[in-house]
Amino acid sequence: MGNLDGVAELTRQLIALGKLDDGKVLKKAVKNAIQQAYKKAAATIPVGLEPHLVQLKKGGGKLFVAPGFAKKSLRTISTINSAKNVASGILSVRKAAYYAVQFVELGTSKYAAEPWLRPAFYEARGEMETALRETLVKGLEKAVRQK
Repeated sequence: MGNLDGVAELTRQLIALGKLDDGKVLKKAVKNAIQQAYKKAAATIPVGLEPHLVQLKKGGGKLFVAPGFAKKSLRTISTINSAKNVASGILSVRKAAYYAVQFVELGTSKYAAEPWLRPAFYEARGEMETALRETLVKGLEKAVRQK
């Protein structure tokens, strides 16, 4: 596992220039980074061969889903805190495809685990760090040009 060499310094420079007040650069950097893991996850998520029923919630009914439903449900979310100095990226599936993480990724007593989400994240780590760093550098360069 690598580290984020230079990212903290770039962030400090952006803050010093007063260009992170709204957090757009930081949030965009995290969004670009998590997209790298999304690409790997979309390429590796197992796709079943048969349509099947999914229990939504206890007493909430069932949903009939076609093969590839979980893959189509993949999503990323990027958020930033109210102080605009901490951003987070989330990669998961929509609620109705919970089984792709809960049962496929982790397995059950009757079904062997087929990890796809964690390996995708770990395989994309270097690309995520590069995307994060490059987006922060571009934001810094833009801020310097505008100053």
